[in-house]
Amino acid sequence: MPTPHAPDEGPPADVTQLIRLLNASNEAVEDLYLRTRQLADLARRSDRAADQAAVTADTAKIAYQTIQAEYPQRRAPLPRQRLFALLTVILDGVACFFAAQALDGSQDTTFVWTVLFLAVLATGEVALDFYRDRHWRAWRTVMIVLGAFVGALGVLRFWYLATIGTSGLVPAALGAALFTAVTAGFLIVGYRALRMAETPQAFRARRWARSAAQSARAARADADRNTRDRERLIDAYLLQVRRRVLELCTAEQQPLVEKAVRSHLLGEKQA
Repeated sequence: MPTPHAPDEGPPADVTQLIRLLNASNEAVEDLYLRTRQLADLARRSDRAADQAAVTADTAKIAYQTIQAEYPQRRAPLPRQRLFALLTVILDGVACFFAAQALDGSQDTTFVWTVLFLAVLATGEVALDFYRDRHWRAWRTVMIVLGAFVGALGVLRFWYLATIGTSGLVPAALGAALFTAVTAGFLIVGYRALRMAETPQAFRARRWARSAAQSARAARADADRNTRDRERLIDAYLLQVRRRVLELCTAEQQPLVEKAVRSHLLGEKQA
């Protein structure tokens, strides 16, 4: 039987002959060899993919931090803050409904006016947030117009409460003032919610960074799993090598032979 090397020459750099002899001895051993080489290639590719995903995740994280640094005070999630602002507008619905009733329309007309009033308040909140960092004069104009609109709603409420009330003008004025204060309060809360929200650019960058980080973690987990499976198959194949290598070389040469076989299974170039 041919041997991979002469005992007095030390272990060879090429253990191909030993592997051929070992694979030819049993079909199951050959199948193990093929599966090990295949999984080694898969583990190598998945490790490169994980490294690339990690680079992409770092790039996305740096991009998000750069964009976020432009507005460090605006860090709250954009969807949540928009929802808060929308809720403040909805909570103004009762006050706007009382103002709409002063217009003496039908029930459907009253609902239409209520929706229009709420739309104006919502548009005002968004406009205040939009112009605050872009055009100071336009922001002041929107603020004045919105304040006048809230005041007009207060007048309509007073008119409605004075018309249906029987306790006099003072209670009607107090009720209208209360509703006006509530409307202005919710308007301010909604505006502050939008001011604390991250910018749309930061929101998109944060989503990309989060998605890239999740992809990087998944790719690394897949690479680690393939590496563990590869090592398990390599250990199983090296067990077959140990059973045969003592017939071909000395005990001192066995670790070097196993190292060469491992390198071969990993697809590494041998010197």
